[in-house]
Amino acid sequence: MKRAGTTDPYKPSPWYFAGRKMAAAQRFELGPLRANCYILEHGGEALVIDPGWPYGLEEVLRRVKRVKAIVATHGHFDHVGGVALAKEITGAPFAIHERDVELARRARELTLRYLGVEVPEVPPPDFTLREGEAIEVGGLEVRVIETPGHTMGSISLLIPQGVFVGDLLIASKRALSMTSYGAVFTGDTLFRGTVGRVDLPHSSAELMRESLRKLASLPRETVVYPGHGPPTTIGEELEHNPYLMDLL
Repeated sequence: MKRAGTTDPYKPSPWYFAGRKMAAAQRFELGPLRANCYILEHGGEALVIDPGWPYGLEEVLRRVKRVKAIVATHGHFDHVGGVALAKEITGAPFAIHERDVELARRARELTLRYLGVEVPEVPPPDFTLREGEAIEVGGLEVRVIETPGHTMGSISLLIPQGVFVGDLLIASKRALSMTSYGAVFTGDTLFRGTVGRVDLPHSSAELMRESLRKLASLPRETVVYPGHGPPTTIGEELEHNPYLMDLL
């Protein structure tokens, strides 16, 4: 494996595994709920996933060039609170599943109610996402998987090839990880050792089980990048996550 170019954590350069160029991403923990925001880059373009908090986000986004789209894995306020700022800075379109549009619209209201903090209103999406669709980022196909349960419009984003991910934890140290296998950004559907809550309004335990079965069918080597907390793999969760183990 070799890396070329800069080591600036905000500007990941191309990575290669077995002579193959890989996508590069950065993970940022933002906001009081420490939601993960990912910047995925490939072929000179970028995808912003879950810009959940506006404070501190500008520092991240002003170093990113040619953002193809801003995507929310679901409509909870800690995952969409920075969308307005992200659009203002990048000029990129915003996308979310159609069933979470109303939830995202209420993000400002709910952030103020539960956290006592004012954030900008979330703009309406420029387009919506459904199962089987894909977003192309610099020639990289990012596939949409519907994974409802935590919310009715929760989605996961699947990348069938290897991804290099650098973690920049705000006010913390930076860690790096890399895989030559596929990766999936699961939002608040699947975490390391647990799953997203289903006791909230607009959630469903039954749909969550169906979504977990869908994710469990991915190759065991697939790396999981969740909406909160550290990465894991499908295989690791099948062996140690009680919610996935119950599905076997």
